[in-house]
Amino acid sequence: MKRFLASLAISKMMPTVFFKKKKKLLPEQDLTRFDDQDIILESEAQIQEFLPDILGQALARTWVDKRFLEAFYDQPKEILERAGVFLPRSISVEFIKQDKERPKVIVYQNNGQKNIRVLELKLVMVAAT
Repeated sequence: MKRFLASLAISKMMPTVFFKKKKKLLPEQDLTRFDDQDIILESEAQIQEFLPDILGQALARTWVDKRFLEAFYDQPKEILERAGVFLPRSISVEFIKQDKERPKVIVYQNNGQKNIRVLELKLVMVAAT
């Protein structure tokens, strides 16, 4: 899987706070795909194997692309679909960006009665010396 952020250097954090808004129509915007072909994740095993890498790339992009941050905050699953990543209907994706905390993504699976957390991802920057 090609990384669309391979050449992108993250040089600063975005201190802006975003509050949940009502869903709105997504503007047509050029979203870099995660791969040349669509990525269709159908099983929990596929989601556990491939989705952390994809969401890591999306989280990194939220730090450097304000338009992507706003769109991903409002409608993360729809943004993933526009970028060629398709998840089962039973899977929901929640993006959380609170005041001074690092942004995180939580993926849930709805089993008909309740949402079960499948994975949680938070981007951590490490400085090497």
